[in-house]
Amino acid sequence: MDYLKFRELPAGQNAIVGIMCYGGYNQEDSVIMNQSSIDRGLFRSLYFRTYMDEEGKKVMGDTSTFEKPTRDTTLRLKHGTYEKLESDGLIAPGTRVTGDDIIIGKTTPIPADSLELGQRTTQHTKIDASKALRSTEYGIVDQVLLTTNSEGAKFVKVRIRSTRIPQMGDKFASRHGQKGTIGITYRTEDMPFSAEGVVPDIIINPHAIPSRMTIGHLVECLLSKLSTLMACEGDATPFTDVTVEAISSELMRHGYQQRGFEVMYNGHTGRKLAAQVFLGPTYYQRLKHMVDDKIHSRARGPLQILTRQPVEGRARDGGLRFGEMERDVMIAHGVAQFLKERLFDVSDA
Repeated sequence: MDYLKFRELPAGQNAIVGIMCYGGYNQEDSVIMNQSSIDRGLFRSLYFRTYMDEEGKKVMGDTSTFEKPTRDTTLRLKHGTYEKLESDGLIAPGTRVTGDDIIIGKTTPIPADSLELGQRTTQHTKIDASKALRSTEYGIVDQVLLTTNSEGAKFVKVRIRSTRIPQMGDKFASRHGQKGTIGITYRTEDMPFSAEGVVPDIIINPHAIPSRMTIGHLVECLLSKLSTLMACEGDATPFTDVTVEAISSELMRHGYQQRGFEVMYNGHTGRKLAAQVFLGPTYYQRLKHMVDDKIHSRARGPLQILTRQPVEGRARDGGLRFGEMERDVMIAHGVAQFLKERLFDVSDA
């Protein structure tokens, strides 16, 4: 912990974790998370992305400069708004930005022999070379660094900060490779609660345990429970003589079930659950795979020139591939018209 500087910049938090089936929204490695805990700040994180650009790059034979492009003198302006730029072409820290906003203004002189497809007038002396925020992103300008590179040309970095609140589809993992995404979030009143009134932050599925044999996950939960009661840190390294039996007997001394099970009540009905539930604190990490960075859909969009099929990838607003296996499923269903629609009408016909 100390060597990795995990106290100063941790990757997660100690969450109260219950291992149980509860409504079916934690099947297949998904987890149920407590929405009230999320509202109080559980796993809330900051996401930073840095955009870089420099002056003096030879674009079409001429050097580029940072400035705020104007419609009167500049051709090929982008779709996003240029209003947030200052006169030097940079954006002020603290400015709120959303997708396609221009964050670094830059222009390149038009070569004298260029015709620019008839758009050019005598006033148009520059071409836009600005940098826009990614279309799917949003946030606040955190820092702007203006300096010079090794060749003495102006060089700028803009760091964008956004607050990411856990939502359905975000990925989490314990320290034992037990990874899962949020399947649903329930408020505290809908979550199960123990006889003491403890409500779990996370509910994982018991089917994730036996075949994977991640015993460390269970031992951590047990030791964390005891450490909480004793108000001390538990040492989980293999170099101590701490055994599961020792932890169990100490838990019993504190008035708990020796293996960490607790009587729990259904949050929807208030009735006692038939089985006791393994409950305790476990360290869970928030992973970088967030649904905001991956969500993608398309009805219509750009096509490849060569094949006239939709382009590929989320960044280019691409299509979703209807692959060999999907085709096999449709053949098995016998839906000939649907197959024709997917493979011809909505692709390259």
